[in-house]
Amino acid sequence: MKNASLSYNQLVYVNGTGLSGIQSVEGNYGVREQNVNFLGFGYVTGLISQPMQGNFSVSRAFVSEDPFLNLTGDGPSFAFSGSVFYEMPNVGGTLDNNFSGCFGFHSGYLNSYSISCGIGEVPSVTVGISVYGDLGPGIDARYNGGDAVADNPTIRVPDNGGIVLSCDGSSTNRVTSFTHSIDLPRTALYALPNTSAADLTADSVKWKMPTQVDLTYPVESTTNFSLEIDDYETKNLYGALTGIHQNDVDITINDSDGSQIVKFDLTKSRLISESFETAADGTVVVNLTYKKYSNKR
Repeated sequence: MKNASLSYNQLVYVNGTGLSGIQSVEGNYGVREQNVNFLGFGYVTGLISQPMQGNFSVSRAFVSEDPFLNLTGDGPSFAFSGSVFYEMPNVGGTLDNNFSGCFGFHSGYLNSYSISCGIGEVPSVTVGISVYGDLGPGIDARYNGGDAVADNPTIRVPDNGGIVLSCDGSSTNRVTSFTHSIDLPRTALYALPNTSAADLTADSVKWKMPTQVDLTYPVESTTNFSLEIDDYETKNLYGALTGIHQNDVDITINDSDGSQIVKFDLTKSRLISESFETAADGTVVVNLTYKKYSNKR
């Protein structure tokens, strides 16, 4: 009988910590080859033409302090491992008897982080992960504490009344939704091995991994707000020629008791885009886009 592994029989771990609020997980890799052709014969074989790399994407409901915010930094201490465990009914595999299926990775680095919310919604988080180590079955992140700990504190669900947004015009105009994203581009550096052939054979994966993975600066943050207009007035396009408009942007998310869960302080963000829209069956809405650039300190 062909069964299915259902979502409620799955667990997600990052660096030894089980994560809550997970909505979806996607992992993939691809191998790029260069053909080797001989005269008088044609195709002979294919050779791998670039370093190995995989990708993971995780979406979760923002129901506590976000564990992924601890993993946005630079340096080897911010590499982490992750695993998805799922039951395999056909072979009697469960999450309790260690016969479950597993799909995971090690030596992953966060390359993007995004949080968004609208009226009547729980904030949602989506992260992108670049994987420079191995990826596939048999990678168990349940017992790997690592240096970059993905803390998973008590569940604290925010409500819309506890989300405080501040931007130009937010005090007298209605903010209906926001998105805040951080790009974390990584540069992987590779080197030829400098050890004996015996050592290469003993750990063949190690020497295929990068020797260093750096965060590329400046780090770019993009924040979008949608406002239903009361008294807001858009800026003139050509006014940017005499200086981009700057504004202090602030996003604070509190739990139902009014205690702060997280705060994004985006002082001196640059307004780089405005859009205006209206319809016969709606209200006047303006969409604002801010950017901020952070250098290495």
